[in-house]
Amino acid sequence: MDMLRGQRVAVTGHTSGIGLEIYQYCLHHGADVKGYSRSNGFDLMKGGDDIINDILRFDADIVFNHAWVPRIQNKIQKILHTQWKKHNNKVVISTGSATSYYSIGSDIYEKDKTELREYSIQAAVNYPHINKCRLHNVSMGWTNSAILDGVEDGEYFIDPYEAALILINLAQPQNYIVSEILVNAKFKPLKDMTLLRDKATTNVLISLEKSNANKN
Repeated sequence: MDMLRGQRVAVTGHTSGIGLEIYQYCLHHGADVKGYSRSNGFDLMKGGDDIINDILRFDADIVFNHAWVPRIQNKIQKILHTQWKKHNNKVVISTGSATSYYSIGSDIYEKDKTELREYSIQAAVNYPHINKCRLHNVSMGWTNSAILDGVEDGEYFIDPYEAALILINLAQPQNYIVSEILVNAKFKPLKDMTLLRDKATTNVLISLEKSNANKN
C-alpha cells in the first residue's frame, strides 16, 4: 500500500494479535513505525501519559489505537483528537468491539468500547469544520486474540491479519468519513456462544485484575 510509505505510524499493543499484524504490515510497506507496549517500556497500565506524549513528539500521521486497558484506550483517543484538531493530516483509528452492540457480561469493557464508538461517531459530525483530525472506530467481532485464550474452534473467529487490513484500509485518504464499522465473526449456536462469552468474560476479568495489581 503506497500511501503508507514515509508515513509516521504509531501502534499501541504491537507485539501480538491484530496489533502485531498492523505493525508488520506498515513496516513492510515503508512506513516509519513505532510500537508501544511493555516490551519496549511503554505500559498502558501506568496511565498512558507517557505513550500519548511520545506519540505527540513522534508527530505520528496515523495512530492505531489498538490496545485496551480500562479507560486508557478512550483517553488516548480523546486527547489525540483534541491535540490535533487543527491538523487535517492526522488519523486515529481505534479497535473497538462488537460487544458495544451486544453484551458479554463485562461492564467496564463494554462501556469503554461503547464510548470509543460513540465518540468517533460524534467526531464525524464536527469533521472537518470544527476538528480536522479524522477518527475511525472498528467494532471488531470475535478474533483469534488473547481475549479468546483457551477457546478452540477458531474457524468461527476473524483472522488477526484480516482484521488488521480492515483497520489499515481506513488510513487511506478519503473525501468522506467512515466513523464506525461493525465487523462480526460467524455466529455459533447459542449454547456455544454462551460458553464463548463466559471464557471471554473470564479473560477480561483477569486482564482487569492485572491492571489493578499494577496500579497498587
